[in-house]
Formats: sequence, C-alpha cells, structure tokens
Amino acid sequence: MTHDSIEEPHHETIGEPLLTVSNLTIRHRGAGRGDGADAGSGAGATNSATTILHDVSLDLHRGEVLGLIGESGAGKSTLGNAVLGLLTSDFERTAGTIVFDGRPLEGMGPREWAKLRGRRIAAIFQDHTASLDPLMAIGRQVEEAVLANNEEPLRREARAVALDLLARVGISDAAGRYDHYPHQFSGGQRQRIVIAIALAGAPDMIVADEPTSALDATVQKQILTLLRDLVDDTGVAVVLVTHDMGVVAEVTDRVVVLRHGRIVEKGITGKLLDAPERSYTRSLLAAVPRLKLAGPDRGTDREGSDEETLDDDGASPSPAPQAPPILCASNVTKVFTGGSFGWFAGRNRKPALDGVSIDLAPGAITGIVGESGSGKSTIGRIIAGLETADAGALAIEAKPFDIRRPGRRSGLIGKVQMIFQDPAVSLNPCLTVGETLKEAVRFGNRPMDDITSAIGGMLDRLRLPHTLLPRYPHQLSGGQKQRICIARALLAGPRLLVADEPTSALDVSVQAEIVALLKETIAEQGISMLFISHDLALVQALCSSIYIFKDGRVEDAGPSGFIFGHSPNPYTRSLIDARPRRFVH
Repeated sequence: MTHDSIEEPHHETIGEPLLTVSNLTIRHRGAGRGDGADAGSGAGATNSATTILHDVSLDLHRGEVLGLIGESGAGKSTLGNAVLGLLTSDFERTAGTIVFDGRPLEGMGPREWAKLRGRRIAAIFQDHTASLDPLMAIGRQVEEAVLANNEEPLRREARAVALDLLARVGISDAAGRYDHYPHQFSGGQRQRIVIAIALAGAPDMIVADEPTSALDATVQKQILTLLRDLVDDTGVAVVLVTHDMGVVAEVTDRVVVLRHGRIVEKGITGKLLDAPERSYTRSLLAAVPRLKLAGPDRGTDREGSDEETLDDDGASPSPAPQAPPILCASNVTKVFTGGSFGWFAGRNRKPALDGVSIDLAPGAITGIVGESGSGKSTIGRIIAGLETADAGALAIEAKPFDIRRPGRRSGLIGKVQMIFQDPAVSLNPCLTVGETLKEAVRFGNRPMDDITSAIGGMLDRLRLPHTLLPRYPHQLSGGQKQRICIARALLAGPRLLVADEPTSALDVSVQAEIVALLKETIAEQGISMLFISHDLALVQALCSSIYIFKDGRVEDAGPSGFIFGHSPNPYTRSLIDARPRRFVH
C-alpha cells in the first residue's frame, strides 16, 4: 500500500494549514530495519542506508490535534523530530518538504531555529527524565522557559507565570514544591512538569511525543483534557505521537496510521476507529486491552483469576492466598525529605508510604494500581532492595530482611529482579545489548554453553531482531529498550519479579504479546510477580489480586473480580471511570 492510493476523508477546517508535510522521504545512514529508527538519533551497526519515511504527506490546521500512531519503529518519532528540526546528521531528507505557517523549514540555520522553537513550535518528549535538569529546581526550570520564550514578562512576573503553569498541569501545592528537584517527583509528575515547560512560550504548535505514557488513568485524563482545552481556547495545533489508542480516541481530531515509515490509513478519528478500512489498523485496534465491567462473572474466564473466592453478597474477602505467601511486607513506612539544604533540611517531610502491608502469592501476579505519587513505585523499590524504609518488616519465603538497611547490607539485593519504568535510565549506556543480556544470564548461574541459546530464545519471544545485539541503548527506540529490560530481568532466572510499568513504552500489539509472555513465564517457572501499573485493563488481564494505592496507603484490596466489579470504594470507582469509554466493556 502506497501513500498515493490513500484518500483522506473531508475534515471541516477553515483556512490554510499551519503545517504541511508533502511527500517527505527520509533515509538513515548506517541503520537497518529494527534499529530504533523511531528514536530519531544514533548510529546503526552497519554502513547501509535505510529509508525511514516513505513519501509521507499530511497537514495540520490551527486548533486541531493530529494523532500519529503506529508500532515501535514505524517512523512516527522521526517524523516529529523532522518537524522540530532535531534530526541528527545520520538522517538525510531525500525528497519532500515541510512548511510551517507558509515558511519552508529546510535550510534554516541555528539562529532561525532558536527563534522558532519554544516560541512558535514547542516539544513534549517521551523521556521526561532526560528532559529535566537534575541539578535545577523544577520551578526554576519552568521560570527559565518562561523568560526564554516570552519578551513581555519581567523577571519578577516569571515566578507567578511558572506557578500558574504548574498548577494547570496538576502539580498540587505548586508553591510548596517550587524548589524541589526532579528526583523528588514521581514519573507522572515529571511528565506534567515537562508539559508545563512546553506551554511556557504559548506556542502555535506542539509536537508531543508520548506525553501521557507515564501517567495514571486519572492524571492522563486531566492532561488530555488540558491539551484539548488549550487547543479549543487558544487555537494551538498539536501533533500527538502515541501508541495508545485510548489517547487517540480521547483527544485527537484526525489520526494518521504509520507502519514501516509509510502511511497505511488516515482520516477523522471517530470514523477511522469505528470502521477502519485497512487490516493493519484493525489489528492495532483488536490488540487494545479492554476493561471488562459488564456482569458479575466477567473475571471467571481469565486465567489465574480469584473471582471464584467472592462471597455471595459481593463482600471483599481477604486478598491473602491459600498457600503461604512468598513475600510479606508489613507496616512499611517511608518519608522523603526534600527541597532544602543546611539548617532548613528535613523540615519539608513528605510520607511516600504510611504503614503499607501487602502479600504476594507464590506463582501468581499481584497488581498495584494508583495515581502518580501514590507510593506504588516506592514499595517496589523497597522490595527489590533499592530503597530503604524508615519502618516496617519484609520476609521472602519466610526469611526476614531488614529493610531499614541498604539492600547490599541486608542481603536483599539480587533476591528480586526488577523491570524499571524508565528503560533509558536503567540500561547501561556503555554496554551493548548483547553484553547486557550476557551479564543477566551469568547472574542467573546458567551454564556458559547455554548463554547464546538463552539470549536468542528470549529475543525471539520478545519479537526483537538479533541484529540488536551489537547495538547500544541510544540506538534503540523506546519500545525496544523496554523489551530489552524485560529480557534482562527474565534471563536472570528470578523467583520474584517486580515490574514497574513494564509495558508503558510499548505499542499495543507488542504489549499484548508481552502480557502473554509474562503470564506464560509465571506459569512455567513458578515466578511470583508484583505488577505496578496505571493501566487498569492490563492489571485486570494479568493479576489475580490487586492493591489500590492512594497517598502512600492501601486504599482498597481484593481479588481482581471484586475490585473491578463489586468494590464500593469511591476512589476505586473513580479510577475505573477515568478509562476511555471506547475500550470499556
């Protein structure tokens, strides 16, 4: 299917497009397919040149949100970076044009781009950790963006503007947290700060690359509502790069489906989602996990569900398993101090966990769901020995561990393998993919002659090409890096696995395969897993029991069927109600 054979339905827009991309073709020198072309940077392992975008044409009007959706490696981030003028010298435009507000963008110099970026074209990048300066307070970073991208505000007014932006994107107590640093915020909160920085210059167009991938359902809905309101109120145009069909359904006016750098289908969002014409688009929609709410028996058909343990009256039984739990965490408390140094250090104390108790059943998957900052990642890091607790007890297979001491001293390090939320940070940038995976296999005490076959088999199961083995993390797309992290954890042969948002960077089709892989691995190897996520449909599909976290405490708990069908807890119901209705059954 070529672009020339695709006709876009009529869309009710008035005036000339703000952005026009015409017959754009881009090649990447030194990269083959599967090299992470979506990353928009880096060098490959060979000297060949691969066409990343093939004859791509689209337009964007003021006051419109255009969604770019496709699997990892489809070229959607490369297209976004081309619009921003951020492609490295490895990339070559061989055909086509990009025109912004009547002005061709090719041939512009650094000074011209400096005047355009921030003030007229802003960006929200996928990797919020890399987008923020770890040595600068977040308030100062937003304030800096306000001053750099606006001529009118005086320095004394910039703080007030920054506070307003932080409040608008949902940072609670913005004034109190103004002097906090990025590491003192959860992943979702950091993403919101990045969005505030993008809004600082009141741009005409925003290129948003996976802006809500790290956000829980309620905050995601808040951010999408904010973006939609900004578009409607100010006329700003948004190019939304995403793999999340729920995001596309909620906020976009039109959508472009990309595959292998080619446009497969495009059209008005509602019509395309209701009646897709191409089989590839239909397969993407079919892979989206649905939250099942209809009927009291909906959980009985899910493998590993505890639905049968519900009482007749729908009362919540204890989430404790029948067999002795493999892990028991009791009354875990963790308080973070932040913001100040010297005499004022420690005055601003924020409880991340307040007397949390959870059990993990052997050979089962237990889920934790909660909003950003609820403490769900903190409890996972404490269980893995990567964070100390201020109080509480932890036992694995009835052996106690002192969680008030660092993991290396308590002996907890190595007992649990962890799949981290941010793959870009958790992979060693100095090691190739092959070296990283070999290190994991050796840690699992496999025979030396089994290393190659074990790595090859895992790559095949995760749909990763073997050509990635000599490459480095920066040469991979976000989805590929996340799958490498999953492979590394599984190759170590753990008894207990903590997965912190392990599928947040994956497109829906690969996400479905990863879910199937995790369930199969748990069943075959008898591994227990703590699955931390903001995606309710994934948690429902994977987990037999679920804990709902709020403000560092366990707000609700029980078997999956009870949580999604019978729980009267208002907070639990609010999380469920925040799910895009198109994908709720």
